[in-house]
Amino acid sequence: MKVKLLLVQLEAIAGDIDKNILKVEHLLKNSGYTNSDIIVLPELWTSGWDCPNFHKVSEELTTSKTYKFLKQTAVKYNSNVIGGSAILHKNGQKDRNTCIILDRKGNIITTYDKYHLFSHRGEAEGSYLEEGDTPVIAKTDAGKIGISICYDIRFPEMFRLYAFNGVDYIVNMAAWPKSFIDEYTTLSKARAIENQLYFVSSCLTGKINESFNFSGHSFVTDYKGRIVAKLAEEEKVLYAELDIDEMNQYRKQMPILKDTKPKYQILEN
Repeated sequence: MKVKLLLVQLEAIAGDIDKNILKVEHLLKNSGYTNSDIIVLPELWTSGWDCPNFHKVSEELTTSKTYKFLKQTAVKYNSNVIGGSAILHKNGQKDRNTCIILDRKGNIITTYDKYHLFSHRGEAEGSYLEEGDTPVIAKTDAGKIGISICYDIRFPEMFRLYAFNGVDYIVNMAAWPKSFIDEYTTLSKARAIENQLYFVSSCLTGKINESFNFSGHSFVTDYKGRIVAKLAEEEKVLYAELDIDEMNQYRKQMPILKDTKPKYQILEN
């Protein structure tokens, strides 16, 4: 099986869902690609990273502009859509950093609420949002996909769980700081190599304010940690193909997951 991907990289306009939707529409329309199995958007593409003002852009899941647009996009391009993330709530719950995953007909397959909320130098995402309850696997006609958002990448236990549950590849949607781009690249390669999976990354680019810049550099890493497709910092759509059969053949030759012990324990003398 080969999977055709489109990764959307853009500079989000802070707090303006309508203008960001128009941006994505324009990028997809002018990309020249009309045939894909999966379209992936970045974290918080609808509003940008602005913790104190998340409540101003919060939407109810099923009535949101974000969901309506993602549904239209899935149908228009006959593609599964991994909808980046937006600030959403449902059934009276608190706001969460949520990814909506849809099939080619625009039906919701599942949703994923960011499991690990970012905290660094006083930047406490968890002060404004509620964390998710569990990791999520999206079962699509283009494979089983392990879903993750940005900061999740620093927690290898989550990705090992995905590998042992038979995902075909992992997607990470990010609003990653430009100053930490080396760490993100290294972590992406590590998650790919140790789990023998393609690692797909869609990132915001540009800046939210004068002191904070996003990394851009959306890319795809194969199961050996090789970057097989990559953008720079421009607003653009990246095309890539994943060869799942080739990946599975490599796993048979190098059976790391099979050789992993069911339990690791240190015996103290």
